[in-house]
Amino acid sequence: MTDIVFETERLRVTLWRDEHAEAAFPAYSDSNFTRGLGASRMHDTIDDTRAWIGRIRKMYDDRGPERGFWAVERQDTGEAVGATMCQPLPDGDGEHEIGWHVFPAHQHNGYATESGAGAAAYGFHVLGLDEVFAVVANTNEPSLAVARRLGMQHLGRTSKYYDMVEAELFRLSPA
Repeated sequence: MTDIVFETERLRVTLWRDEHAEAAFPAYSDSNFTRGLGASRMHDTIDDTRAWIGRIRKMYDDRGPERGFWAVERQDTGEAVGATMCQPLPDGDGEHEIGWHVFPAHQHNGYATESGAGAAAYGFHVLGLDEVFAVVANTNEPSLAVARRLGMQHLGRTSKYYDMVEAELFRLSPA
């Protein structure tokens, strides 16, 4: 089985691999980056990042890799630049969330919008979903802007998911 989940114009979305730890650690060890991710815990060491990737890979084994949280690489260089997802929301009723994390060194290149649009298209065309959601920390202005650029409908605030105090909830249906 290939580890490529889907591709966009500039990006390749893949299953997480051990070698992604080197690129992911600087982001997930940065409190300014993880603060905007809601319930995410900061990684203190690269071994924490390796263990985190191991847990993600175990989720692939447990529920299959087709609904999950994946690494994002540039197609031209293969360099890991972030993460994206299309996965069931915890404590949900079958709703699926799309999301995007772009490592700080790669921000402001449109990768969040591109990977988010790709995750939505994947949900609609591959998984056959009628809608996808985004749960965004209300202080994460860049991700709120991405949800708006994707044309997602703002549904208001929620505290239903991820044990978050409160987050903004968005929905997108296929055009």
